[in-house]
Amino acid sequence: MRIQALLPVLSLLALSACEPAPPAAPQAPEPPASRWSSIVTGAGMALSYAPAAPSAQTPAIRLSCARDPDVFQVAVEQIIPISSEDRLSVGFDGEPFALAVTPESLAGPAGLEAAGPITQDLLTVMQTAKVIEGSYGATQFGPYDAPPPAMLASFVQGCRAAGVSR
Repeated sequence: MRIQALLPVLSLLALSACEPAPPAAPQAPEPPASRWSSIVTGAGMALSYAPAAPSAQTPAIRLSCARDPDVFQVAVEQIIPISSEDRLSVGFDGEPFALAVTPESLAGPAGLEAAGPITQDLLTVMQTAKVIEGSYGATQFGPYDAPPPAMLASFVQGCRAAGVSR
């Protein structure tokens, strides 16, 4: 008799245990990982951008500041050198800076490296950049979203430590 009296209670307990758990509160999505990485060496500092799918429009790019001599360099993959073109421009929020293409990169099959002075104007514009883009002859590359603000600020500080040309 006692068992029959407990059966309805046990049935209710069993049914309540089968109910799905209440839905979890929605979580904010994680911010996308930056494709920029920072590299520090004894010779200076660099920022490197590695796109998920490199293309002629958005090839991998590296910005660097070296000391002794103090120089700002940009290396862009997948761009075919043109023997008559010796300038590459890189722009930060639409403010272009012309750099001289290195003779060594003109001799290679693809990819360019260009260099120029580390100037106060360059550092000022770069410090708050939101977009980076460039051109070489008729070839345009970018735009790239700028590195995260803390990474960019650290890079600019490293460039300033390498030496400002003028």
